[in-house]
Amino acid sequence: MAEFTPEIVDQIVAACTTGAGEAGEALGRALDGEITVSVGSPATVDPDALPDEFSGAGLVVVLNVGTAAAVFLLPESTGMIPAWCAAPDPTGESKLTTLAQELGMILLPEEFMPEDFKAAQAKNLAGALRRGGIAEGAGLVPLELASEGKQGTASLIWPIPNPASVVGTAAPKPAAAAPKAAPKAASKPAPKPNPPATPKTPAPPKRRSHHLSELPKYSRSLLRIKVPVVVTLAEKRQMLGRIVELGPGSIIQFEKSCEDMLDLDVADCHVATGEAVKVGDKFGLRITSIVLPEERFHTVTPES
Repeated sequence: MAEFTPEIVDQIVAACTTGAGEAGEALGRALDGEITVSVGSPATVDPDALPDEFSGAGLVVVLNVGTAAAVFLLPESTGMIPAWCAAPDPTGESKLTTLAQELGMILLPEEFMPEDFKAAQAKNLAGALRRGGIAEGAGLVPLELASEGKQGTASLIWPIPNPASVVGTAAPKPAAAAPKAAPKAASKPAPKPNPPATPKTPAPPKRRSHHLSELPKYSRSLLRIKVPVVVTLAEKRQMLGRIVELGPGSIIQFEKSCEDMLDLDVADCHVATGEAVKVGDKFGLRITSIVLPEERFHTVTPES
């Protein structure tokens, strides 16, 4: 695999130019508008002279490629970022994640497909970029956006050495000072007898989210096992006599409607359903629902 360095600028410009239309559609679906994209002239990034539009808030898309990343920056000053991006609900988070995945497949060359991706709003684009680090001579491809009379410029910058630090978390709030002890009273009245204690119902345990890096090593090694992922368009049973009669130009008719959802199977297990989408010149599946695992019950009989 070629190295993810600023020298691949021609490849990235070619990918952005080819996928400009698809990138506009992806941005439009995620940001609730019609957006067109055109590619500007590439340049390099000077960490000491970042563009003025990076001084404010904006949308950051991090596309991890190996140990580095490319970042897509869309300033809030363009007026194309909806208000919900600042605090997205689960639907909004899903839209941003889908946007990050689509932009990674559209704007980067095929040999540099992102292994992970994330999208979030940052309060200061320059600060987010500096947290991630800017490699010497980092490349920049400007993407000119137009949407319903609005004009703006997004930027694709690479490589970023510390992608995990680009979208940071807020600093923890300082702990409140301990209250001062009240002065002791001269005398205390005799304590009253306590009423019988009422048993308290224990509070349900709080669910804690875990990151993959917190799993034991043996669990993380299991996650690297490759399993087949299959999308099934339709299926039917046919007599063997008809199968051997098939040839070029034969048409097999299925009972499934073209508007029905497609099934996603992982290792021969049905896990989700979704709809077909086009990502660049590739076929994709947008997951619409996850299938819960089947419950299995075993009869317990007492010993005789």
